[in-house]
Amino acid sequence: MKKLSLDECADLAVKPAAKLTKVTRAARQALIDCESRVGLIDTLIVSDVHLGSNVSRVQELFELLKSYALADHKYRLKRLVLLGDIFDDMNFRRLRKYEWKLLGMIRKMTDEESRVEVVWLRGNHDIELIELMEHLVGTNVHEEYHWQVGGKRFFAMHGDQFDKWVINYPILVDIPLFIYEMIQKIDGSRHTISRFLKDKSKKWLRINEEVARGIIGYAHKKGYCPDAIFCGHTHLAEEARIGNLMYYNTGCWTGNETSTYITIGLDGAVSLNKYGQENR
Repeated sequence: MKKLSLDECADLAVKPAAKLTKVTRAARQALIDCESRVGLIDTLIVSDVHLGSNVSRVQELFELLKSYALADHKYRLKRLVLLGDIFDDMNFRRLRKYEWKLLGMIRKMTDEESRVEVVWLRGNHDIELIELMEHLVGTNVHEEYHWQVGGKRFFAMHGDQFDKWVINYPILVDIPLFIYEMIQKIDGSRHTISRFLKDKSKKWLRINEEVARGIIGYAHKKGYCPDAIFCGHTHLAEEARIGNLMYYNTGCWTGNETSTYITIGLDGAVSLNKYGQENR
């Protein structure tokens, strides 16, 4: 079988698996080679972008997704998981150029021709936008999500469901959020104070440990048996083995620290990545 060009590889690599069931061994090997050449991955997970916030690093996320585009309606990923708090609030007047460009790209990914499965899980910041998001972006919004890659089982929720401050003290949470928004308005162009406060508030409350324990307990109670669990919400990127499974927090696209995201290869291998420091 002749060696395919990069464009032919791109076209073959993104074909639905259902159309490749009856192929020769040589054709299947060609598919594997093409997937390797174009750098195809199964899943990309991001959370806590907070579109509309002055501290959102939306341009970085737009550039990341753009780097996974092979051509028009062709991408180097099979699934994009938006793990909650993609929006900061319901005020769409705060959205800027790159935020609309990002939403346009995600909408394009949901087109049937693109063959990317876009999965949106609700967060506590965008919970009131569920119906609007479904129409705006063209995908359903989920409370939780289960999938398999390379024989491994994965489970994801945003994580606010296990944050006692969000559950038990919603008014106390709203007050600092209001103060934080005021600080953003008077903060300098680098938003140093805003990012510092957001980073420290999550660490002081030890939310990451609480969310990790909560979702693992929830999975056991429901009888789920995942190999790995994914959360967002805390803005603190983390990977840890807890018992017989791996726990990952996707981090965020705000704050002083480098933006982070998760990729899952075609073999089910999970990687927690820092934007701009990865080898792609």
